[in-house]
Amino acid sequence: MRGNVLVLTVSSILWSVSDSIVMAYFSLYILSLGGSPPIVGIINSVGSLAASVLYPIGGYIADKAGRAKLVGLSTLLYTSSFVVFAISPSWEWLAIAFAYQQIVLFYMPAINAIMADSIPIGARGKVYALTVGVPEAVRIVTPYFGGYLIAVLTLQPAMRLGYTLAFGIGMVVAFMRLRYLRETISSKEGVGRNVFKIFRESYVDVFGSMRWVFANLRGYAVIIILIALMGNFVMPFWIVFANEVVGLTPYDWGVILLMAGAVRTVMSFVIGSLVDRIGPKRCLIIGIAISVPSMALFVTASSFAQVAAIYLTLVVASAFAWIASSVYLADVIPRQMRGRVMAAVGQGVGLGVSGGGYASGFLVFIPMSIGSLASGFVYSLNPAYPWLIMSGALALALAVSVLLIKEPEKVQE
Repeated sequence: MRGNVLVLTVSSILWSVSDSIVMAYFSLYILSLGGSPPIVGIINSVGSLAASVLYPIGGYIADKAGRAKLVGLSTLLYTSSFVVFAISPSWEWLAIAFAYQQIVLFYMPAINAIMADSIPIGARGKVYALTVGVPEAVRIVTPYFGGYLIAVLTLQPAMRLGYTLAFGIGMVVAFMRLRYLRETISSKEGVGRNVFKIFRESYVDVFGSMRWVFANLRGYAVIIILIALMGNFVMPFWIVFANEVVGLTPYDWGVILLMAGAVRTVMSFVIGSLVDRIGPKRCLIIGIAISVPSMALFVTASSFAQVAAIYLTLVVASAFAWIASSVYLADVIPRQMRGRVMAAVGQGVGLGVSGGGYASGFLVFIPMSIGSLASGFVYSLNPAYPWLIMSGALALALAVSVLLIKEPEKVQE
């Protein structure tokens, strides 16, 4: 691990220290500032829609004008959002802050492309496992620390302190990326300074990239759209279900996330080696297959031990899916168009469980938004419905993985 991979991994470690203190408790923060379960879903939905606005531009600039500088400057913008989270007096402010934060995440295609460019063929499973496992080793303690802060300070003061810490750490990450990331494309065409031209060409390019995706990654595209739609039914409500239905406290949930981080860290290294040996398709199938019954079983949990056991199983399944899909994309997408294609499909498959990676991409933002918008209303009808629906979606994704995902004939550099 060296060069860009080292810089991005170290910066992910620092993010792990900051964002995991507050991220797991964001839904409770919304509720404490006057929101409701439908409002939780609406805020996440608006965030997904906001993210879709600039994502095509991020992929376009990454391929045409370079990736490293875009990542560093955009990290500064992302970091500034934590100030608004820290001072928000109501859930409306949180909605604005979250939408802004998602808009400026348009640099994610550039990060994903830099990482894929910088990892050699034959070691992608192991290296992607390191980029997940090492930050997760640090993330083990921080959700527990967040739950402890809430227990000591109460929810709102603890969250405001957490976002303030995130701002300070984010500034350090932005400096690291600006100073140490190195460009991975040798020939840069440039994009000029005509903003309207950049918008027009980037959207034309991303639709061209989506045509490439549906010609070459049809099965993968179906899976990410399906899981993005249904995954956002459950993503905002893990802690809400654990708190309101099972009766666990935020501190209890922090302990579960502490255990989940330890399991995810250890298993990531095992899974990375397995992906390199047996291939990403088989490992993706393993991850989705494990998640189908586990997701349905979650709603039957009635104690701390049962919630922990089921959630830890899902964490392992998610690690399989994320690492395998990340390697699959690096193997399939040509270097010269990675930024634009990854703007469409993201870096990997998330299963609606926190940790591993951030599910993103122009193709998934609309389904994510619809899923988030519906999630609060579905949860209000019956708290069990989101998980049962997600289990059914994963069963369909499993069938698509078996039938339509193909290993590449030639692995891309």
